[in-house]
Amino acid sequence: MRLITLFLFGSVVAMTGCANPGDRDSKSAGVKGYVVVMSYDGEGVKEGVQGVSDSGMQLFGSALLSKKNTGTYDYPADSQRPFPRWVGVTWREGMTANLPDRKTGRYTTGREVGNHRIDVLNRIPEEAFAYAKTHGALRLQFRIKDDGVLFAWDVRISGGGRAYYAMHGGDFPCDPLPHLPHPVCTTGPLEEAQWFNPNWVRGKL
Repeated sequence: MRLITLFLFGSVVAMTGCANPGDRDSKSAGVKGYVVVMSYDGEGVKEGVQGVSDSGMQLFGSALLSKKNTGTYDYPADSQRPFPRWVGVTWREGMTANLPDRKTGRYTTGREVGNHRIDVLNRIPEEAFAYAKTHGALRLQFRIKDDGVLFAWDVRISGGGRAYYAMHGGDFPCDPLPHLPHPVCTTGPLEEAQWFNPNWVRGKL
């Protein structure tokens, strides 16, 4: 199942541990973003997949995650949702209920077989945050493997009926789209890509 979770990275920070809230604010305040979660190619179905940030905010959750079972889930934009320093990603097997617990919002049946803490804030360069503030939305991508989680990021820029992605970085490269006549993703600023045409984004840059 592919989950697309939309939210706004706000400047209000939950105090957790001894971390300094200033470093989070200085990088992420005012940056729009969303989360994409999918099962890694060729690997098995994952049950009870959840991603919870260091501040306790649930970024994503799915009773069943696979390449064939897809869905889109909106997440309300809210300035009270701090950008995650890290995300704890868990999944289970042998679940007997597809709905999370009403009180906690967490999956509890079956047995937890995956539990990984993924650093987020300190992996994304300040340049990507700055670019997202003026050009689009920061996309966080999590790909769930049998033995771990891969993480990557980029900035989504919309225009001309299509999305383009810039400042890509992380554990896996840009997805190739062979059916298109030109790439839609680059590791640098979009306007510096050799294949870029400013008419594609209609004045967004």
